[in-house]
Amino acid sequence: MLTHVRDRSRFPYGIKRGLSLYIRWLWLAVLVLAGGCATHPPAGAPEAEPAWLEHRAALEALRDWQVQGRVALRTETEGWSASFDWQQRGGNYRIRLRGPFGQGAVELHGGRHGVWLKRADQPAVFAQNPDALLQQQTGWQLPVTGLGAWLRGLPVSGGDPVIQWDAQGRLLHIGQNGWLIDYQSYLEKGDLSLPKKLRLKRDSVQVRFVVDDWQIP
Repeated sequence: MLTHVRDRSRFPYGIKRGLSLYIRWLWLAVLVLAGGCATHPPAGAPEAEPAWLEHRAALEALRDWQVQGRVALRTETEGWSASFDWQQRGGNYRIRLRGPFGQGAVELHGGRHGVWLKRADQPAVFAQNPDALLQQQTGWQLPVTGLGAWLRGLPVSGGDPVIQWDAQGRLLHIGQNGWLIDYQSYLEKGDLSLPKKLRLKRDSVQVRFVVDDWQIP
């Protein structure tokens, strides 16, 4: 038998959650627009900064890794979803994006000298900027240049990030390069806490990542 409990709070749960998320994003957006580099540990976590510094050092030491999962992008005019497989070997990466039933499969192979985009039955295309290349060839607006760090739970080196961490030293939010990144959950892989769910937003573009597996050689 289902029991219905009347919510005695002022706002229903869904509205309260929406307000909470809105205030969180508004707060971070104000900090990003204000410019400069700022970090804001949450109240009641006096050990947060040493924990963050230790956690960051461990993540930065990861040179070889692979992450697989799902990504969904939404704009004012369109939306799409795909599976993704990102393999990083030092400064080089290979990214595979596949739509439902393998439709629209795209591969990016890149490093510091540029990036190749490959699709079935089409010639490979080379460019220096992976973000611009992906959008030009597919229409997808993904911040590839930042994702190598953001997927691991790190800000990109430089760029004056605005960040906030929790008591375990894991990032809750990043504001950087015009993007707002919200970390919604983590998973444990050995001694590391790595992002499980994260949301990115820039203007009308929203991107959600759900990680199925992290592989650390």
